[in-house]
Amino acid sequence: MTRPPHEYLPVRLSGWRLLFMLICSYLGAQIVAAAAVLLVHGVPVSLQGLRAVRGLTRSGPELAIVSSIGELAIFAIAWLFMHRRVTLKEVGFGRPSLSHLGDGVVLFLFVVLASIVFGLMLHTGDVHSQLAVARQLHAWWEGPLIAASAGFAEEITFRGYLLAGLRRMWPGATWLAVLLSSLGFAMAHVAWGLQPLQFVFYVALGVALAAGVLRTRSVWPAIVAHAGWDALAFFLLAVKVKGI
Repeated sequence: MTRPPHEYLPVRLSGWRLLFMLICSYLGAQIVAAAAVLLVHGVPVSLQGLRAVRGLTRSGPELAIVSSIGELAIFAIAWLFMHRRVTLKEVGFGRPSLSHLGDGVVLFLFVVLASIVFGLMLHTGDVHSQLAVARQLHAWWEGPLIAASAGFAEEITFRGYLLAGLRRMWPGATWLAVLLSSLGFAMAHVAWGLQPLQFVFYVALGVALAAGVLRTRSVWPAIVAHAGWDALAFFLLAVKVKGI
């Protein structure tokens, strides 16, 4: 008999294992992305050469590809750490269905509504790092590629492995697992230069996505909502940058 997603198993996971998974996934993804850049341009032999490489990676296509490689590395490293203890099916990554798509659309609309309310409390200067990325994206596929890879990798890592692992650690405290996995999700985005209010929003976004996963017993709706929200955000930022 197949176990349903997030059903508690006799073997509990170590908190240190989960923390180590997160650290290695994040740092490993940065290393993989940097290696991808060096593979294309070669290893710089001077500070000037390093600056030249950094300048080249600010172009739209390369930025999108390198970012996507980094996101997928997060999933790959998390899977290497966790797949022997927690399978993909157990974290809700089973066969997708139309109902998952419908739930994902509903969750996406909820996230968009929350983003509108949140956006009213922000100034343009608070999203300077996101605007800087949007300025580098030009082709129609660049934003969706980053959005799709982020939705896939981050949801399986944070709402899949991390949330399931924390629920195994504390079977009677689902709320704590949701909160901690959401904090981990927000901290993974600190490198974007988040302002305090943005950090709070990312925690709230993580809670909403986790609630969707727990209700549907699948990560697919969260993947759909996350990817859709990122794609819409990149589009709106690009429109703002280009003054369309």
